[in-house]
Amino acid sequence: MRCLISTCQNPYFNLAAEEYFLKNSTEEIFMLYINEPCIVVGKHQNLLAEINLRFVNEQNIKLARRISGGGTVYQDPNNLNFSFIRNCKNLDQINFTRFTLPILESLINIGLKVKFSDRNDLIINNQKVSGNAMHIYKSRVLSHGTLLFNSNLNQLSGSLRNNSSNYTDKSIKSVKSEVANISNYLAAPKTIVEFTKDIFYHVVDHSKLLNPFLSPITSYEALHIEQVSKDKFATWDWIFGYSPKYIFKNNIKIFDLAIPFELSIERGIILTAHFHAEEKKYPIYSHAFKIITNTKHDFYAISQILNNDPLINSSVNFNLSEFCYNLF
Repeated sequence: MRCLISTCQNPYFNLAAEEYFLKNSTEEIFMLYINEPCIVVGKHQNLLAEINLRFVNEQNIKLARRISGGGTVYQDPNNLNFSFIRNCKNLDQINFTRFTLPILESLINIGLKVKFSDRNDLIINNQKVSGNAMHIYKSRVLSHGTLLFNSNLNQLSGSLRNNSSNYTDKSIKSVKSEVANISNYLAAPKTIVEFTKDIFYHVVDHSKLLNPFLSPITSYEALHIEQVSKDKFATWDWIFGYSPKYIFKNNIKIFDLAIPFELSIERGIILTAHFHAEEKKYPIYSHAFKIITNTKHDFYAISQILNNDPLINSSVNFNLSEFCYNLF
């Protein structure tokens, strides 16, 4: 099995690397990587229903989508990600325990009382420290997950949405869990670099990997991975447009009134925008909903359209930023 640690912290590159190795290699792979602050949603999730958009924008947190299912995760430079890519002749025998066992054993090796939960997460003292997901491609399987080492849990909590009732769709919903950092349970302090080495070398040296050997990403592979990142993982169409079609309902507060509206979105595009009020009573708001129809359900795209509209700009009572955030 080829073993490597990615030196890149760009989430789009690392997600692209997983897909590249899965689809363009016959080697079995074990890879560790760390991402800069980001939120990664599962393939079949509605991204906007999972995040606190205002917080994410204010904190400049990147948004990404992976090719596996499962729920939404927050990652930062104190979170370690692991990936296993295996060749499986009998796909019926695939299970999370088999793939994640080397990680469990590595954590036990550094003195942690960790075990599998009934949801296949790794938990310590009933607190989740690791979640994982899978993707099958032909006879190859990608199993990957997170390890909360010393992540900013305030950022994690603030970036994820607590209530998605405004969204109506058939997407996979995240299951909320009480989480904790692994560093809290260590007998002696470690850095994320030391922790990464502990996990990596224990998996390489002590688990039952088949003929492990160390081999970093080559310059040739990096060029192709960058292309996959550019063409797919860093694109708006993949990150936002891949979300299942959905209905978004909310209210616009105008003086003391809360007036409902409804957006219908498919492939990330607002197909219809219904503002449930008489146009002559609230002409500027009726106009705003008309001009955002057939555009991306995207905060910056909508903000730009409204900001460039002369009628919107001439209205002294129209709060553009608040209006836009109400649409999410």
